Amino acid sequence: MTQEDLSERASISVSFLSMIERGERSPHLETLAKLADALDVRMAELFTGGDEQVDGVEPMFRPLLEACRKYNLGKRDVDRLVGVVRTMFA
Repeated sequence: MTQEDLSERASISVSFLSMIERGERSPHLETLAKLADALDVRMAELFTGGDEQVDGVEPMFRPLLEACRKYNLGKRDVDRLVGVVRTMFA
């Protein structure tokens, strides 16, 4: 899949996707959910590359990864979660 294909599927710009891939920008939770949905993978797989190991994952992402696995979070679930968090911190 090309960057153009993925960016179109995830409704983000090619330039933003490129910056994410190069580690120049950190995507928001909503963007991660869109990318996972566009790639047809669970969000946890974005952090592990598809394997189930968490050893190589940055410590700050481990709780998110564990929650994604435990609750098998999909895009709809993440959208709801983000909505609740926004309300709490508004």
